[in-house]
Amino acid sequence: MLKLRSSAFQNGKIEKKYGNLGPEENMKFGIPQTSFPLTWEGAPSETQSYAIVFIDYDDTKDEGFPFIHWIACDIPASENGLPENASRRNPNFHQGHNSWCIPFGVYAEIPENYSLHFGGPAPEYEHEYEIWLYALDYVPNLEDGFWYNDLRRAIKGHVLEKTVLSGFYG
Repeated sequence: MLKLRSSAFQNGKIEKKYGNLGPEENMKFGIPQTSFPLTWEGAPSETQSYAIVFIDYDDTKDEGFPFIHWIACDIPASENGLPENASRRNPNFHQGHNSWCIPFGVYAEIPENYSLHFGGPAPEYEHEYEIWLYALDYVPNLEDGFWYNDLRRAIKGHVLEKTVLSGFYG
């Protein structure tokens, strides 16, 4: 059975350093930059790659839609995790647009490259976040800058197993 863990998730909470309550040097354009470490085990032997979706469904009240904080795919099957800040330092997988790319309101001035990596939690009040890990039977080979709907279509019918880790932040 596929299991996902992170030292950033403790007792149902996400450590402050991975969001807007963390160190100021971790913030760029109001976006928390450092992705948390992840480890996993128990993937099916047929696994060819992994995909990740980090999402905030509680943001629907504020934005009108769930907020995507990180999407990644083509993580090699040989990996059993990602180190802290892999979103910015690891060239071995592809990443798509997060919701920080919204072209209106306070988000309109954010340079596009800041939406192509982990963009951590920054709620005004406590939200629950989920990070999904998908073990896939193939490598989607999406290019950097894909969208969530691209990933959903690419993995449809290819998910061998999935697991979720959730925690509160704010």
